[in-house]
Amino acid sequence: MADITVTFADGTSHIYQNAPDSLTPDDVQARASKEFGKSIVKLDRTKADQSGQTVAPQQMASQIPGQVSTSQARPEPTMQDKIMGYVEAPAIVAGNIGRLVTTPIARMYGEAVRGYGTPEGRQAGEQMAQTVSGQFYQPRTETGPEVVGEMAKVLGSVPPTPLTSAGTALSTLTSPAVRQLGAMVAPSTTAQKMAALLKAPEPKMQGMGAATVDEALAREVRAREQGIRLTKGEKTQDLGQLQFESDIAKEKPELAKALIQFKEGQKGDILRRFEQLSNETGAEFADPTAYRKVGTIVDKSIVKQFDNKNTLVDNAYKKAREAGETKEVVDTAKLEQWLVDKAPEAISVPEIATIEAKLNALKKATNNQITIDDLENLYKAAGQLGEPGKSSGTFMREVKGVINDMTEGKGGDLYRAARTQRKELANDFENTYRVAKLLGTRGGYGDRAVALDDVFSHVVLDGSLEEMRTVTKLLKKGGAEGQQAYAELQGQTIQYLKDQLTKGPSGQLSFAKLNNAIETLDREDKLTYMFGKQGRETLVELRDAVKDAIVKPPGTVNYSNTGNVVLRGLDKLAELHFPLAKTASEMAEKSQLSKKVEEAVKYDALTKALSK
Repeated sequence: MADITVTFADGTSHIYQNAPDSLTPDDVQARASKEFGKSIVKLDRTKADQSGQTVAPQQMASQIPGQVSTSQARPEPTMQDKIMGYVEAPAIVAGNIGRLVTTPIARMYGEAVRGYGTPEGRQAGEQMAQTVSGQFYQPRTETGPEVVGEMAKVLGSVPPTPLTSAGTALSTLTSPAVRQLGAMVAPSTTAQKMAALLKAPEPKMQGMGAATVDEALAREVRAREQGIRLTKGEKTQDLGQLQFESDIAKEKPELAKALIQFKEGQKGDILRRFEQLSNETGAEFADPTAYRKVGTIVDKSIVKQFDNKNTLVDNAYKKAREAGETKEVVDTAKLEQWLVDKAPEAISVPEIATIEAKLNALKKATNNQITIDDLENLYKAAGQLGEPGKSSGTFMREVKGVINDMTEGKGGDLYRAARTQRKELANDFENTYRVAKLLGTRGGYGDRAVALDDVFSHVVLDGSLEEMRTVTKLLKKGGAEGQQAYAELQGQTIQYLKDQLTKGPSGQLSFAKLNNAIETLDREDKLTYMFGKQGRETLVELRDAVKDAIVKPPGTVNYSNTGNVVLRGLDKLAELHFPLAKTASEMAEKSQLSKKVEEAVKYDALTKALSK
């Protein structure tokens, strides 16, 4: 029996443990390729000797009855390994670029052939993507991908390929690398066109006309990824086409039914996408009317955690008192000096004077023999007097800090353990403004400080990222209930973005309001914090797709009702004075406009690009 280490071209490895010593490397490679779908560069066998000690790895393979995944450091590459890595680096770079360019487009093209949104279409798209991806060069060494990674750190420079120094040992690598590199660089006509589509467009002079085909394709791909349909004008951003689509819907609605229905469906696409993203967060109540419900869920989790921890603190202090550890007398000179220093502020912050009065009363009642117990009561009084976000909150927090300093090192082990728990409670709940306000009376307020309807805004919108984290970190640590509360905040954030989008006049969508909401949240990385980098990118891509759909360049919308040039030309034909002129005009109008409307809703940028 032995352990088999399979090393993949991307530098990762997988160990099959306790494998019998029977089968061939081909058997191992076949199984690993099937399970992981990665290119394999090395198979090592590590076998225990009779004493139970492992011996050095050997190149081999065996039958594999079971498996354990792990990450294992591989030996330092030799100079020969490094040279071989440099040899195939250009082929890896070229293969990665080709795969990046063509695979997504191949997937979309395959789906288009068999039908967008259908199981057959998705299957055809995936098959075409896999076929195209598999045509490009696959790494054969461990060091090749590392070389490529280092290249990315040096401004994308390509290292030299030392073929002449490699000797005959490189022949098994050099030949296939060069052959596949040549095949990749000169692929099929379709693949060449796909690669050309994403080349950076040549700079244009201002006013030189429509966008290039590759820009239209980029918009189409982005919109399809978000499930949003676009018209021809919205894909190409051609001013004349956009003017036609705007004018025909207003001036000839009977001929523009397909376009009008298309735009109605587009609006539904956009709103459904926001709903889909909201559902993906795991939220159960995200809805325009759910702000109070979400606030209740968040509030319940925070309050429950506070009450549980506060009970633990009270019990810890109770044990310390019962053990007699809170009867030690403490010098109050430090607090008395603080009160003297803050006398001017006490004029406008009466809570300072209240603390002084309570201290004097304690001194009188105990004949200046104030114990830890007495100071703990004074600490609680300061917590009740201070209101977070106001001057009283600031100064009462200072009072509690002074008392903590005075009792540091006093009492026994039980008391010190109780103090530690109380500090943690204060740091998590009382000394953080966003949390303390949510706690209502528990946070030092006489009444609920944040209405349940406003909890979402209080946590997500109103404060900084750091302030938001003080709440969300508690939710994440709050078990299933707290984690669901956090999911509700995530879902309601998507709902909030949708709400901003739908605030346009007369039921129209407002890109400006959506964009402002996204930029505000993104300014402090709140989107990344709440949804991760990929989630943030999805929201930004959705915003851009919405912009393509509803934001029109200046001059697109005809406010003067002078009509599009096509419509004006047809009207001119109707004005000619010859028999059947009006009938001819109507026929020509219906034919031409119907054709343009059909093209507006069925235009396919990918097919157009590949036909050139």
